[in-house]
Amino acid sequence: MTSDGAPEKDWLAMPRSLVSPVYDILGFSITDGGEGWVECTLVVRDELLNAYGALHGGVWMIVADSAQGGAVRTMLTADEQTATVQSDFRWLRRLEGDRLRCVGRVVRRTRQVWHTSVECFDGAGGLVGTGTATFVVMPR
Repeated sequence: MTSDGAPEKDWLAMPRSLVSPVYDILGFSITDGGEGWVECTLVVRDELLNAYGALHGGVWMIVADSAQGGAVRTMLTADEQTATVQSDFRWLRRLEGDRLRCVGRVVRRTRQVWHTSVECFDGAGGLVGTGTATFVVMPR
């Protein structure tokens, strides 16, 4: 219960109920979150590496987009859905280790257009990438 006697909201119920099969295929999951933010963590496997032995950039983008979309979903009502309409990502350095952790946050929202940011970290907590995205919110 909250301090005003209302039931505590499960902020991750909506993002986790809408997890797609790609989460299992790539090996990542929603690992934390709250109102307006979600953390997704990927366990890196050899199958996800590019020809140079680094985590494939497309995989980074899927995890980053999922963290940002999950952040939006924590704030949607049951009769709303969302879709990414724009995304931008910057790789700051090569990922070292076997973990990629992306934290997406809602930065600004209007009735239909929501803006988000994402920060991605390696297993040691070092910043390895950042990005932004725009989502449209519409009736389900």
